[in-house]
Amino acid sequence: MGDIMNQVATIESNIYGVIEQANKLAVIHGCINIDAEKNYAIQQLYKNDAATKAAISNPVSVQNAILNLSSIGVSLNPALKHAYLVPRDGAICLDVSYMGLMHLAIDIGSIQWGQAKIVYSNDTYENQGLNKEPIHKYSAFGDRGHKIGVYCTVKLPSGDFLTEEMSSSDVLLVKETSKSKNSQYSPWNTFEDEMWRKSVVKRASKYWPKSNSEKGNRLDSAIEVINAHEGLEDSYKPLVEKLMELYEKDSSPLVIWGYLQQWPHESEEVQYIYKNIPKGFKGKVADKITEGRKLFFEYKNIFESGDQSSIDECKEELSEIELKIIDKAIRRLNQ
Repeated sequence: MGDIMNQVATIESNIYGVIEQANKLAVIHGCINIDAEKNYAIQQLYKNDAATKAAISNPVSVQNAILNLSSIGVSLNPALKHAYLVPRDGAICLDVSYMGLMHLAIDIGSIQWGQAKIVYSNDTYENQGLNKEPIHKYSAFGDRGHKIGVYCTVKLPSGDFLTEEMSSSDVLLVKETSKSKNSQYSPWNTFEDEMWRKSVVKRASKYWPKSNSEKGNRLDSAIEVINAHEGLEDSYKPLVEKLMELYEKDSSPLVIWGYLQQWPHESEEVQYIYKNIPKGFKGKVADKITEGRKLFFEYKNIFESGDQSSIDECKEELSEIELKIIDKAIRRLNQ
């Protein structure tokens, strides 16, 4: 009993140590009550031995998680299912659910409402095009088969609809980038359906209008926190290093532009790369990418509309890798 009481006292002391700072952060948006969140936090840190052990051995991680939720304005209230304190790699992390992300988007005025649903092999799903909700029919109580995709549909402040879709292979690629995927406590293993929904909501949020208010960065902050504790940032760092290696080797603009064409323009990989190009190089690298894109469309026009002599001349002046980049990009555009 004495050990348990000591553990309680230690965890509570760590949380109380940042309460004043947490209150100052929460006042900015006024969306959560820190006194209530303090109690929710203590409850969650005693949910299992792993959480308790991580909270005691890594008190700084507990304090960081409390400050993160205070800054973002997302609640640990279990009835809401918006956010949780979870053990990961010997630390306590703030995890925001897809419902929490949706709540934040509505709260800052990015969307009016939204939903994220999984599509199964026995469902009927049809994308009706821009500004229309997709048709999704299924037997709620029958055999729906296996998961084949997930989508997120939101209604924007303008009244328009916006839908983002991810196939099962897209979701599995996201899972592979998470360093927590092999942990028994990983949400990918305990709440797989929720992670499918959260993956598509995170991707969809890139296309939602940004809020002009001071509260507008709360959704972005939540996604940054999620990416950090899921290990996505660690997995993306080599991508920036590779881009800078190409730049420092004075690779052609086509090669530098082509390197980024491995991913969709609004993907997390590309956004991370742009954001983390070292200071002093952002403008220079951006100029190379812009030049590479311009060259691609010039060559594309020649390869598709020029005479044979012009095409042969282009093939002679381009390297093998540049030709492959152009060919792949043309085929992708023509799909």
